[in-house]
Amino acid sequence: MHAKSSGGAIIGLTLFFSMALSIAPWPDHLAILMPSWTLLTLIYWSIALPHKVSILTGFSTGLLFDVLTGSLLGQNALIFSTASFFSHSLYSRLRNYPVWQQSTLILMFLGCIKLLSLWLSHFIVHIEYTYQHGLQVLFSALVWPAIFAVLRLIRRHFKVQ
Repeated sequence: MHAKSSGGAIIGLTLFFSMALSIAPWPDHLAILMPSWTLLTLIYWSIALPHKVSILTGFSTGLLFDVLTGSLLGQNALIFSTASFFSHSLYSRLRNYPVWQQSTLILMFLGCIKLLSLWLSHFIVHIEYTYQHGLQVLFSALVWPAIFAVLRLIRRHFKVQ
């Protein structure tokens, strides 16, 4: 058996893997449905271990994601830190909901986050809203139960506390 792990390395590896999934070259028909892997992973860790994953973790992950994707520096940092803040604010409630209700709340939350992202991008690059943005949010909510199960399995296997 594994000894109790502080979990910093495991959390970092899962965030790294989720970023790798986000920048991996996907076929066009799958790229339209690409969920927000990194954001969902960050939300999970913020709910599961709020004493370990803070708003600063969200901000630094967002900055790294900005550099990695070549987006406007600070845009994802703002979005990820906002996601961490709301996850921290509601973690005690979210933990008690069944996964399907969490998925519904994730759908509404990611919809608001996507609108914030599009609003910020609209001023800089003049990006217009398309149905693809809504599909990404919907697919992220549909993938949430699988991400939740996998990350919970990882957390329990490595005894991240």
